[in-house]
Amino acid sequence: MESQLDPQAARAALDAVDQSRSDMADRLVAPWWYHPLLGVLVGGLVTVATADIPFQALLGVIAVYAAGLAALIAAYRRKARVWVGFWDGGPKTRRSAGLLFALLLVILVAGATVSMGAEITWTAPVTGLVVAVTMTLWGRRLDAIARAEAHGAS
Repeated sequence: MESQLDPQAARAALDAVDQSRSDMADRLVAPWWYHPLLGVLVGGLVTVATADIPFQALLGVIAVYAAGLAALIAAYRRKARVWVGFWDGGPKTRRSAGLLFALLLVILVAGATVSMGAEITWTAPVTGLVVAVTMTLWGRRLDAIARAEAHGAS
């Protein structure tokens, strides 16, 4: 099938696609409070999950975490009118998300190792705080990487 578009019309169509992609990338900006709240949610979950608390209390914390996470996602979708998971991004975004995940696992293992077999009560809140700060700072950087990739920057 032969195209009926002249070169100018084809160029205009490609420019419209580029503009649409750029507009979408510009919407991928989390509100200033998004990553700190996500950090508090994840750090709080880590703190409680690694602390010596009754199982029923842990279930309550998991319910609060899930509700908070759902509220954050809903707020982001309302603001940006789009939701893009970091695993759905480009290679740099996926690599950075994978590194964040690996770093969080290292932090968790380090915190658990320090507290294993010892009667140390401060490891859970310190581990949670380190996770919260890491999520906040890395999350903002991850947003910037995702935005740059969506804009087509390498």
